[in-house]
Amino acid sequence: MGACGGGSGASANEVRLTVWTWSNEAMNAFKKAGIIDAFEKTHPGIAVEVVAQLDKNYETLLTTGLAGSGSPDIVALRSYGVLSSFADSGNIVPLDDVVKDWSGFSKPALAGAKGKANGKFYAVPQGIQTAQVYYNKKIFADLGLAVPASWDELIAAAQKIKDSGVAPIVIPGSVAAQISLAAEILGNARRGAGDFEQAFIAGRKNLTDPDNVAAVGLLEQIQPYLVDNVTSVTLDEAVTLFATGRAAMFPSGAWQVTTFANLGAEVDYGTFDVPVNAEWPSKAVTVSYADGGWALAKRSAHPTEAAVLLNWLAGAEFANLYANAMGTIPARDGVTLKNPQLAEMYQRYQSTPSTYLGAAYLRYGSPSGTDLLGEQVQKIWLGETTPARAAQSVQTGVNAWFRPADFQHE
Repeated sequence: MGACGGGSGASANEVRLTVWTWSNEAMNAFKKAGIIDAFEKTHPGIAVEVVAQLDKNYETLLTTGLAGSGSPDIVALRSYGVLSSFADSGNIVPLDDVVKDWSGFSKPALAGAKGKANGKFYAVPQGIQTAQVYYNKKIFADLGLAVPASWDELIAAAQKIKDSGVAPIVIPGSVAAQISLAAEILGNARRGAGDFEQAFIAGRKNLTDPDNVAAVGLLEQIQPYLVDNVTSVTLDEAVTLFATGRAAMFPSGAWQVTTFANLGAEVDYGTFDVPVNAEWPSKAVTVSYADGGWALAKRSAHPTEAAVLLNWLAGAEFANLYANAMGTIPARDGVTLKNPQLAEMYQRYQSTPSTYLGAAYLRYGSPSGTDLLGEQVQKIWLGETTPARAAQSVQTGVNAWFRPADFQHE
């Protein structure tokens, strides 16, 4: 099933709680960053075992595990659509009255922890991913470039980088989900950021709105500055191209900080949020989305003790240990990040967060809106469609299941 790890081990008088996750990194964080030890030290009588299941089969394994008599007690679930589907199944339980204090969590984190059907909380948020542009400081310095202050300046910088013989921008153009993420980083503010989000879920606007079409159009504008044969570039290849200095900019998520560190990459990089032109409907924002949470299994043999652990997972002590061990943006306040790049991202996120629209609303049905957008952007790059037709295709696809009223619980 997977690797496992725990604390000191349960004695005959102790209750052992089993926690499942899809992430070996999360399991190792619990073990090696002292998370289990910190909990068990202050909660005698409860021992914790963390089990990492195979990521690619995680939801299937979890469906089986939660339905059986040997159910885990607490499970990690990806936010939004995945969490909501498990809530609908009845195999996890609402936590509104189980967790005593939700006040420390950010609004985006809490949004990802809710079931779509009833708006109740089904998970304790475990982290946030922010998404921004990574840039190579040496390349910029060698060319006399500053961090761009507008979209027009970004395009001008890309041209100067291209003229120098370096690829200005890399995107994993063979992976629809990664293309959609890059499109969100580049286009969120052009679309109208939070104002568009609210109009979208209220049913006043949809993806064919001129501002969203213009946001998709930014992907067409950057095409001359992408690496060659972008539609064949994998995520690993994109990481390598940026880490080795063969591409100067890389729109991606906060997790790349850990990826670069694990690679031993010596690239000197910084990050910035996509700058806006004066006529755009929003100021610059930090794209963000909830990165999973901890849920209580319906068939837990130890719901009382599991509730104790969940309340601890909702606190600042766990958040500090976990965010720093995992290299992620914390889902709640009271956390100090030791990594300077992540700390900078966190500061921007706290100032100007904006929701990743596709992740938050367009992955609850099939076809997924983010998959559709990624496929349509590929067609734009191949000269097979236009931004307006691409936006219409995505809207038509999600019309099969998306209803704005499903998200109006507040």
